[in-house]
Amino acid sequence: MKKVNKLENFIDLLSQKSINYHDFLIKSSEIDEIKFDPKDFNMWHASGLEVVKKDNGKVTIATKDKEIKDEIFCITDIETNGGIKEGQIIEIGAVKLKNGLVLDKFESFIKADFIPEEISDLTGIKVSDLDNAPNLATVLERFKLFLGTSTFVAHNVKFDYDFISKSLEKLDYGVLLNRRICTIELARRTIPSAKYGLGSLKELLGIHNAHHRALNDAISAAIIFKVALERLPWTVQTVEDLIHFSKTAKSVKIVEKKE
Repeated sequence: MKKVNKLENFIDLLSQKSINYHDFLIKSSEIDEIKFDPKDFNMWHASGLEVVKKDNGKVTIATKDKEIKDEIFCITDIETNGGIKEGQIIEIGAVKLKNGLVLDKFESFIKADFIPEEISDLTGIKVSDLDNAPNLATVLERFKLFLGTSTFVAHNVKFDYDFISKSLEKLDYGVLLNRRICTIELARRTIPSAKYGLGSLKELLGIHNAHHRALNDAISAAIIFKVALERLPWTVQTVEDLIHFSKTAKSVKIVEKKE
């Protein structure tokens, strides 16, 4: 936990202010997850974080000043055959959005040797569906290129982000460093509802597509994300404003009265 906090605290620092280049190198070199030369900004970008050096020599990240309308958001969903320790990803779906418009989509099965019956019942995915699918390394390499430095968005983002990041780390591709937003947290602050599960919000917003399939769920989360963006206060202008708002703004959740 200490390692994760150190990395997150460093990125949070960069999201709030520009720091001296020398300090940037020292702080980043002390983080175990940063396994590349911190002077190589291309490697930061390849890991998902758009680190920039300003004309004054100070370092920050692009999302600190980038307006929401100019950012690319990658709304992602995964299906797995188990938990993060013992399971693996069996399907990834993602939608790229910029200023409300769909730029691209990503969808792939991933080869796996087993799927528990309860997960097959939930998703409709069977092992036979994965027989001709590419392996995990191939799909994650493709997905990482697709994701780029965009902001990672998901419904319950911690699950999808951490599962993908740890899977990449196990394959020696390095952890994800992308900025991220949870559509559950963002919806709680923009969409009045008693419940914020994906199914509940789909019903509330009239979203009709199959549930528990990666691309369909990513599309549903993208619609929820777009609705939330339309309801932001005018003070939320930059990507970092949006991330902060999604974590700290007052909830608009409807409290159901007990009978």
